[in-house]
Amino acid sequence: MERRICSAFIKHLNDTSLEVKANAVKSITLVVPIIREQNVVMIIETLTNMVIDASAKDVRDIYSLTIRTSLVELKDQAAINMIRAVYPKLKNGLKSNKEEVQEECIEILSEIFRNFGQILFKNNNLVNKDEVMKILLDILSQSSKNLRKKATVCLGQFGIILNVR
Repeated sequence: MERRICSAFIKHLNDTSLEVKANAVKSITLVVPIIREQNVVMIIETLTNMVIDASAKDVRDIYSLTIRTSLVELKDQAAINMIRAVYPKLKNGLKSNKEEVQEECIEILSEIFRNFGQILFKNNNLVNKDEVMKILLDILSQSSKNLRKKATVCLGQFGIILNVR
């Protein structure tokens, strides 16, 4: 039953009406604390796809904010599963030529680093740290002032999970 309810929320995120999308997001934020973590991971993964989707211009920031607020509800194993599911998508979003997509992906990644730094530190295989560093440094060297600022914050959060060699 719970899975069907979550699927209905996701279906409403794809509706043409902004009001329906907004109500779905509001509903998701209300149910995330009480649903099973696997369903939270499914919702976060779907929202990540929508953040990266070029057609989601008008609601991209809302989807991103929903992801960032939902991250807090994840425990260790669910966080690992979520990172495995969304990291490749976020990485592709960071490589996008659309600045709005890059901004949202950086903010989500920063939140992941902030909330799950210990998990990422212990599980070196969850993210390719060299690749993240290269992408963020590229963004710092050639992007707008706002995007560089967000990349700097992300690098600060990222620095916490780097292993001392």
